[in-house]
Amino acid sequence: QNWTEIKPVTGVINYVVLALIVAYSVYVFFKSIAENRYFIVGAVLSFSTFMLSVKMHDRYAFAVMAMLIIAFIYNPSAKLYLTAAISAITQFFNAAWVLFIYEQDINKYFKSPVIVCASIINLIFFVYFITVVQKQDAAAPIKHTVKEPVLTKEISIERSKRHTKLQKADYIVIAALMIVYGAIAFYNLGDTKAPQTFVDLTQSPQTIDLGSDLGLSKLRFYLGSYNLDDNRVLHISCRNESGNEVFNSDLTKGSVFCWTELSINETVRYVELSGSGDHITMMEVGCVDVFNEVIKPVTQSELTDEQDCIPERPSYMNGTYFDEIYHARTGYEFVHGLDVYEWTHPPLGKDIIAIGIKMFGMTPFGWRCMGALFGVLMIPVLYIFARQLLKKRLFAVLTTILFTFDFMHFAQTRISTIDVYVTFFIMLMYYFMYKYCTLSFYDTPLKETLKPLALSGICMGLAIASKWTGIYAGTGLAVIFFVHLYKRYSEYLYAKSTPDGETNGISHKHITDSFGENLRVTIIWCCIFFVAVPLVIYGLSYIPYLRAPSSDGIKTIIDNQKAIFNYHSKTVVESTHPYSSRWYEWIIMKRPIWYYSGIISDTVREGISSFGNPLVWWVGIPAFGLMLYSLVTKKDKRAFFLVVAYVIQILFWIPVTRTTFIYHYFPCVPFLTLMIGCVMEDMYNEAGNKKLAVGICCAYVTAAVVLFAMFYPVLSGAPCSTEYAKNWLKWFDSWVLLDVS
Repeated sequence: QNWTEIKPVTGVINYVVLALIVAYSVYVFFKSIAENRYFIVGAVLSFSTFMLSVKMHDRYAFAVMAMLIIAFIYNPSAKLYLTAAISAITQFFNAAWVLFIYEQDINKYFKSPVIVCASIINLIFFVYFITVVQKQDAAAPIKHTVKEPVLTKEISIERSKRHTKLQKADYIVIAALMIVYGAIAFYNLGDTKAPQTFVDLTQSPQTIDLGSDLGLSKLRFYLGSYNLDDNRVLHISCRNESGNEVFNSDLTKGSVFCWTELSINETVRYVELSGSGDHITMMEVGCVDVFNEVIKPVTQSELTDEQDCIPERPSYMNGTYFDEIYHARTGYEFVHGLDVYEWTHPPLGKDIIAIGIKMFGMTPFGWRCMGALFGVLMIPVLYIFARQLLKKRLFAVLTTILFTFDFMHFAQTRISTIDVYVTFFIMLMYYFMYKYCTLSFYDTPLKETLKPLALSGICMGLAIASKWTGIYAGTGLAVIFFVHLYKRYSEYLYAKSTPDGETNGISHKHITDSFGENLRVTIIWCCIFFVAVPLVIYGLSYIPYLRAPSSDGIKTIIDNQKAIFNYHSKTVVESTHPYSSRWYEWIIMKRPIWYYSGIISDTVREGISSFGNPLVWWVGIPAFGLMLYSLVTKKDKRAFFLVVAYVIQILFWIPVTRTTFIYHYFPCVPFLTLMIGCVMEDMYNEAGNKKLAVGICCAYVTAAVVLFAMFYPVLSGAPCSTEYAKNWLKWFDSWVLLDVS
């Protein structure tokens, strides 16, 4: 009723406001004779009309961004560049907020103080935009009314940085670290054998004959690619020689590709197995007596043809653990052209897992070997990155050692999940962007500057095709790229103000003559390699989906994107997990994630946890502060690059309300170690006693390696004394490393 009374009044006000907007737009159009006036007027008309409308930013403001960018291309202007950049930032923020907040809870969206702040920012931006238009800084014609900038302060026109070439000593360091770490990473990675044949018990019930009545202590069975649940039930019945049933059980819990142990403790001759529901594939069954010896059955079938694979006890060495039940399983499905079970992430990471399975079979080693290999390959990537950032080889070596022996680098690359792949490609895409930012198209052939830019875009596509968090990192690339481009633009303006001059051996006339063409080619190149190529990579990663029996062609790919988005924005929003943690808890390692637990005896346990090396992650906190200080006070470009790369990947997790885990911090770890490396080198450069500074840095890195050795048992699943874990490794009550119950 109240709305009915107010609506006529608001309707009149709306029409008056719209009339004023149109009138002002017409005024701007006829006032200016600039070539870009069409786009300026369009941007004014669109933004002023919709800036206060509900949810406008998830659709209409895209046109504003496009028009401002085109207007800038027509008439490069610092203020117009700034308006285009601000509009892109506000558009991205508002669209994300609508998609992730509004779609979950409309009331939460409208009542959010963030939305109020965003609206205020839009109003301020609108006032600034109108001021720019009014002064004709943006809408003025290029040749007739633009007043050339008068730059009284000399701008340094930078030459391209000379890249550090790797020498024999560098290759020796890389090889040594890869060999040492590779030996540790691949040691006890997983068994190289596991059952391969299977029987579908829903279609073919099986009876195992032990030959006579024997004491059956335990039954160990290995499920195939279908887990047990309420709708997929495994029926187990045991009978003695007289035909009497002595044991019966209906199981609804059992994970894929791992051994499940069931206590029987009866005198048994026949073990009958059947299933109800949709597919129960069993790959092997082991009948174990009271002496823990496997009883050889009389009858042979595909359930008893690989008895040498039956382990003494189930463990991570002979089966899946944690999310391997999703990702390793999907790799198996890709290899065999089956329907896909795990669809909540893009497929590239699982494509890579499938390569290992194809080479070594569906074994623990097979589904983990590619992750471990990528963990080894991260070492040369980080070393080469550090070698370009740091002047002295010593600090590149120390930085790489810190990353090599970080706990999460070790634990996260030995489990068959996809985070290793997105992190690897994020490292590469930032490395190539750094190479690009060290080049200038004023003194380096344009085609040479485009090569690292293309490689950065390709790696970004690979990262996004592995996991959508690659998009977060891609945003940081955009920030770095446009800041770099603005630097080239500033140099162009300075050269234009003194066309007959020369700076650092670069002719100002050459700069003014080449800037326009260089800018256009670079922008087009980016559209190809940061938009088109990633889309192609993303699409190609779905080839295994198209081979599945239920595939519906391209529609399958499109439907999967909707399903992924809905899953992460709606389905798991209210979910909980005992080892989840928020973004601010990752930094201080409040809650490690506990992946695996095994029991050997009352005093010896197995455990695998993923978290950071305290001497890396905690030292990284002040290192980040020092880099931020260098950025603000010294305009340190190295600090700018690393701070953006690090912060941007945390920033996007702040508004996320779904369940998150500490392993989401993994892509930040390489940049954290690089910041520590920069701080060590800066301290060395400022130290009066160089030998003492080197000694302190080496002692610190050595301590980090020692800490890795101390925590190795709870990172690798090696047998560990509960007393040792409790007294030496459990530093906080929130750290669960072993099952001590």
